[in-house]
Amino acid sequence: MRCKLKYSVDVEITVEVEVDESKFTEEFMEGFRQNFYPFTNIYQHVGHLAQLYARGIVNEFETFIEGYGPPGDFGIKFKALGQNVSV
Repeated sequence: MRCKLKYSVDVEITVEVEVDESKFTEEFMEGFRQNFYPFTNIYQHVGHLAQLYARGIVNEFETFIEGYGPPGDFGIKFKALGQNVSV
């Protein structure tokens, strides 16, 4: 007889995100809002980029990030600083 198990797991990862703030002009922000998400400040962008990295959607070797283009153009760099898992 099989016994099904179900767990609730919290995974927290700390991600360092580096960006070139000068690239987040009002013109860029307006275009991003029209095509992607209604972000109004750089902190929302950094949070968005961090969660993309944490979820494995982007990594430090990306050549293109949707909405931003080549990460080097925006000075985008990622670094995982730590992780905590609770079951």
